[in-house]
Amino acid sequence: MKGVQLVHDVLDAQLVDRERQKMGRVDGLVIEIRDGEPPRVAALLVGGSVLAERVGRWMIAITHRVSRLIQVEPEVTRIPFERVRVIGSCVELDLDARETNTLRTERWLDDHIVCRIPGGAGPERK
Repeated sequence: MKGVQLVHDVLDAQLVDRERQKMGRVDGLVIEIRDGEPPRVAALLVGGSVLAERVGRWMIAITHRVSRLIQVEPEVTRIPFERVRVIGSCVELDLDARETNTLRTERWLDDHIVCRIPGGAGPERK
């Protein structure tokens, strides 16, 4: 993956699993510093609390308040960089989105909000 600019090409990029299912965006990066070796990207971070930290204290406060209101603890998904297949228009991963918790917010919204909207529950739900 020569010539990758982390902030430009990876941070905030759309993540897709091996089936090309969207699974959120890259909210943060973990850089590993090793003695006598160049730094390397160890993991991609996905989660609203990571993004809130990038935005500022006011967003962290909002994130904590919303978490308490909906009674869901913020969770960060750490994806090992070795699972990255391709960095292009999106970041393709060698994993199944269902094996991660990256879709947790979408599932919560579907189960608690969307299902209450007439026609929003889909044909399989009642």
